Amino acid sequence: MKTIRAAICLLLCLCLLLPAAACSSDKGGYRIIDEYSGEGSYYIAFRKGDNLQKYVTAAMQELAAGNTLRTASLSWFGKDLVSVRGQAGAMEELWAEKPDRSVVVGIDISNMPMSYMSGGGYVGFDIDLIMAICGYLSWTVNFQTIDISNAEVELNAGNIDIAMAVPEADLSDNFDYSPAYLASQYVLVTRAGSGINRRSNLGGKALGVTVVDEDVLYKDQGFVDSLGSIIYQTNTDSLFQALMLGEVDGILVSSVVAAYYMK
Repeated sequence: MKTIRAAICLLLCLCLLLPAAACSSDKGGYRIIDEYSGEGSYYIAFRKGDNLQKYVTAAMQELAAGNTLRTASLSWFGKDLVSVRGQAGAMEELWAEKPDRSVVVGIDISNMPMSYMSGGGYVGFDIDLIMAICGYLSWTVNFQTIDISNAEVELNAGNIDIAMAVPEADLSDNFDYSPAYLASQYVLVTRAGSGINRRSNLGGKALGVTVVDEDVLYKDQGFVDSLGSIIYQTNTDSLFQALMLGEVDGILVSSVVAAYYMK
């Protein structure tokens, strides 16, 4: 009995000495080894002062009060990552003045699984979310593909009415936003079984990152300087493919995206 207890204690001590992620099970062939930045939640952006913001936010709160958003999150990510506070009756005082209209929604189809092309149509969590919101409001949706880094330019130019999946790091006082609708942060991901179990193990190795997340990467200059190389990818899907093929040793990605690939 003493031998068994000693073995259990040793195992627990080893887990305490390793990063928390290293003691967790691998999923989908990948492993999260460390949190990189607390920023990363997703927002919907609107032109400053546009009444669209209050209707979309209220409708989102109504849907969060039910099971619609939770069900979508479980379907796409395998867990409930919705951060919107549910509020039944949020639309109650707005119905009388709600306009009947169509909205042009800006989506970045390189941002899988938020929005991307499949079977000749747009799919993704953001597609399901905005379709549910506009369906609730009886609005027509027209999608416009954009580069999410140009969301502010597209809004100011009047090319779109709404920009989906604006990352927390890009929030600006010049625009209005919904509450964060998905809770996320940036994480470092490696291949399961690669032996890379902590951030320091990536020293001298290749890290993959999308161009849009380059600014997040450089928030830790010391880590960047320790890397052997940085390989840029155009979208999240190619990022994970590069990791699985061994073209990079680790990647920087939002935890929401990681959840999709690891579910």
